Amino acid sequence: MGSRERAAREKAERRKQREELILSEAEKLFLEKGFFATTISDIAAACELTNGAIYLYYKNKDELVLKVMTGISRHFGGLLEEVSEIAGSEPGLQRLSRLLDVYNYTYAEYRQYHYLDAQFNLMFSEAYPDSPLLDDYYSANRRVLEIVTEAVAAGIDDASIDSSLPAVQRARLLLNAVNSYVEKISIRGILMEKEQGILMKDELRDYIKLLLQGLAK
Repeated sequence: MGSRERAAREKAERRKQREELILSEAEKLFLEKGFFATTISDIAAACELTNGAIYLYYKNKDELVLKVMTGISRHFGGLLEEVSEIAGSEPGLQRLSRLLDVYNYTYAEYRQYHYLDAQFNLMFSEAYPDSPLLDDYYSANRRVLEIVTEAVAAGIDDASIDSSLPAVQRARLLLNAVNSYVEKISIRGILMEKEQGILMKDELRDYIKLLLQGLAK
């Protein structure tokens, strides 16, 4: 490899490392302060960079938000992939129950990620309708739908799940219901716990159980 090629490769590697550093520090701040309260100045300070240096790598904060949300969606899809492989030979309804249990796990262990998801939905219509970066985000979420649809389809085939709706429609409705509920309790969970004298992690478990009972044939 010539000196020019080596220099170009090293430059590309340094750029990638800087991009990863900025994204990592941005995610930490988003989790700590939320999307709305975090500024580019906060991110720059965490990276020991100037504001201008951040803009050499990312167009604006909205781009960083979308990159972080895409990473979260991919991670969630990866968790579902692992569960799906383990439960692949089980009846469809039991396999689906295992998949939805991932929500119980992530709400207990990574609640703040669900809180970011709720904030992102509020930001979306204003900040992202025409962003070319949405393709990656949509792809990550489509994979989640595909995994759940496969479990529902298996349940329809083995007669453990009602067949009155197509598998993909039932999976989509199910995911919309669970995601909406998790977003709500991520925002209002503390208030609801004090107001109603309950634990939201228990409510989420029971809510998912109720949805699954509605699917059973």
